[in-house]
Amino acid sequence: MGTLDLAGSSSGRVDAFLGELTASAGDALSASTQARLLQLACDLLDPLPPATVPAAREVSVLIVDLRDFSTFAADRPAEELLAVLTPFLTRMTEVVHNHGGFVDKFLGDGLLALFGAPQAADDHLARAIACAVDMQVAMVALNAAQTASRLPAIHAGIGINSGEAVVGSFGPPAHREYTAIGDTVNFAARVEAFSLRGQVLLSEHSFRAAGDLVEPGRVRELRVKGRDRPVRLFEVAAITRPTRRAVPRIESRRSPRVAVDLPLHYYPVLDTRVVAEAQQGHILNLGYDGMLTRLPVADPVPGEICFTVTPDLASNEHSELVARRLHQRPAGADCNAAFTFINTGTPGHEAVCRYVDRMLWRR
Repeated sequence: MGTLDLAGSSSGRVDAFLGELTASAGDALSASTQARLLQLACDLLDPLPPATVPAAREVSVLIVDLRDFSTFAADRPAEELLAVLTPFLTRMTEVVHNHGGFVDKFLGDGLLALFGAPQAADDHLARAIACAVDMQVAMVALNAAQTASRLPAIHAGIGINSGEAVVGSFGPPAHREYTAIGDTVNFAARVEAFSLRGQVLLSEHSFRAAGDLVEPGRVRELRVKGRDRPVRLFEVAAITRPTRRAVPRIESRRSPRVAVDLPLHYYPVLDTRVVAEAQQGHILNLGYDGMLTRLPVADPVPGEICFTVTPDLASNEHSELVARRLHQRPAGADCNAAFTFINTGTPGHEAVCRYVDRMLWRR
């Protein structure tokens, strides 16, 4: 096992702990055990983590995050949120350690993990991808336990990017944090934002570097501000080594949602006839396949609406869409109504998708 450069008054405790384990296990410490030791070292030395001078290193960054958790958490008691989050974060951390990764930080309903730091590993990308697949496999068992406890199912999206990042201890002496910074980390967050329920997405750089380890699924091509060429994201359908393992297929892979506050001018559709007088409302969140709206409760919410969105989705002649109501619930003096888009593939729908892509990229 490599040498850990530890600083601070707690280093003696960590050294003693490592010495005990090495004596009892010999030199044959697994990647999982080494990962746990590195994580424990940081935990024990908090708020004085290992004093490591920041330096550039090749790493892989994995970000896993629950889909639609903000909506789920809006009207749930704290006990139920903990009952959902604690097993999820615990299991995800275990999977990271099983593949020799390091949990850099928790992100509320997700986490960011590093592979190739603090402990260097030539196979950091392979470890990260295998970890992501096993995370999605673990979600199946987690949801079985959720159902048995009469809790709702949860779904995670995962994004991976690899490349050079600056890793080490950052912050003032009173509180230092071991972390990674740089475009590689930022781009990983962009990739994760586009991942759907139960999906693992790779940046194009990581997909090319993985070679025949990955069996690809869907490929997304995005044109985004700040990039000269389209950005391509690759879904991991399965990995081929050491044995083939597939990412479990989620039946309903809802698109990512972005929070918005857009005026909605809609026309009710009654018996295939569009009512001439426009009604007013707001769009609260928007995805590729639908939207959540706030509408006046004084008017009955129609089963279908035709609408245009302003100000910057597209020109009016290209932004018309028809949407079917899924459900509604009271929201003070108004009501929140969820709609799914019917006429997908049209110029209006493509304009919505481009708008969502731009908003996701800015996160």
